[in-house]
Amino acid sequence: MGNFLKATLARVPDGFDLPKPLRLLFTWVDEQGFVVTGHDGDLYGSLSDNGWVGTSIELRGYTAEQTLSYARSWFDESVPDAAARLWPFAQTGGEGSMAALWRDGRGQVRIVHLGSGSGSMMTCVLADDAVDFLRLLANGYREICWNEEFGAPPEPWDADHEIVNAPYRHWLHRTFGVTAPATGLEIVAEPAEMGDEDTTDPFCRWVDNKEV
Repeated sequence: MGNFLKATLARVPDGFDLPKPLRLLFTWVDEQGFVVTGHDGDLYGSLSDNGWVGTSIELRGYTAEQTLSYARSWFDESVPDAAARLWPFAQTGGEGSMAALWRDGRGQVRIVHLGSGSGSMMTCVLADDAVDFLRLLANGYREICWNEEFGAPPEPWDADHEIVNAPYRHWLHRTFGVTAPATGLEIVAEPAEMGDEDTTDPFCRWVDNKEV
């Protein structure tokens, strides 16, 4: 087991199990040399050693203290168990949006998105299946935090940005036998935003205190 996966597993809270596809992802980025040590001494993983290739994401599981602080920044006392039901493991956008594991009221664990509020507002279930989350990362959006882009195929931000992350796509297909979706809507059925009164997305409704 590589150091990156070992460090990540040590942070997975009680009541959660890091899905095997995510374990394989953390192992792969470590084997590729895509893990760096930050100024804080923590380990950070990405899908490439070139920030302009494919989708940008920063893999790092939160500690218990960081999870508690993050949950308190999102929820008030009306959701006393928020920190026990969320575990952030990746930053999806440069403005601070996050992907996390979330345990719903029936005990099912899903991958969800929490927009920063200062940029992305997307707050919804990203995937019930971890492989689908990995497929979304292969699509080629610069970042996966912008739900307004999900209805169309990705476009490069500029001439330096390569949409296709070929090594990651090859690994995804070789490991799971799947391919990248044409659009984000193929994976994220309802890319709801925080405060959406009419959404049926269970995570968005939980965030807005409309669902247990």
